[in-house]
Amino acid sequence: MKLAIIPYPGKKLAIEYSRRIIRHLSELDCTFAIPNAFRDTIKCERSEYFNNTFETVESADIAISVGGDGTIIHTAKDAALLGKPVLGVNCGRVGFVAGLEPTELDLLPKLLTGDYTVDERMMLEVSVIQNGETHKAFALNDVTVTHGAVSRMIDLDVYLNGEFINEYRSDGIILATPTGSTAYSLSAGGPVIEPHMKCILLTPICPHSLFSRSVLVSDDSELSIYRGRDSRENPFVTVDGRRSEPIGENDSIVVKKADISARFIQLNRKNFYRILNEKLIERMG
Repeated sequence: MKLAIIPYPGKKLAIEYSRRIIRHLSELDCTFAIPNAFRDTIKCERSEYFNNTFETVESADIAISVGGDGTIIHTAKDAALLGKPVLGVNCGRVGFVAGLEPTELDLLPKLLTGDYTVDERMMLEVSVIQNGETHKAFALNDVTVTHGAVSRMIDLDVYLNGEFINEYRSDGIILATPTGSTAYSLSAGGPVIEPHMKCILLTPICPHSLFSRSVLVSDDSELSIYRGRDSRENPFVTVDGRRSEPIGENDSIVVKKADISARFIQLNRKNFYRILNEKLIERMG
């Protein structure tokens, strides 16, 4: 079996855990694919090095991402495009999407025996339409539309399946998957949603109206967002914390369920609510 090892590049602990993973699995006749950026820090005779994360995951049977939620999510998105499963090893502060903690590396041989489950996670397809051109991206956690450097409220018009539903005057809005409900949306007061549910969560950020609350829509919905007429600032759209783009007066954002999904390997079969309680306690600590 060939395994892609994708560590968080700026964290020494992630490099050390990646080395431990390789030591655990080298004895089981595994080979490894590693991004070229780690050629000098992760050395193994049974390794092959590739130009980037996408090529590394493409060459392997399973991807192992070592880091926090951000690292695991971005590896999972590449893996989803390639139809590959990913195992997240937590090396961050929370690790909601991690399937394994560093203290559980003794479970890694289950990858070879197939003694694990795979969780399918819904993703979002995001289309940013500007000057007649459409730029597409995929989100596993969320799509956020917020103000820029100037801290002013923005006005955003939201349409559901082509029909106007609300004008939000706020610091912005978050469109999240069930997986993303425990990320930015949770901090903004949104609900926690079981990751296996199929829906899209809309959460306003610091809304001006006391009656603006999170809204759930079905997974076959299409949400369109436009800059409001009274908005004095160009909002910015950000996908999973990256790729921030300004949205002009005549631009629009269309969000719907993606045709691809992320596949997360679970070696320890923990209950979601048990994980949630453990992680929230860690976050409060």
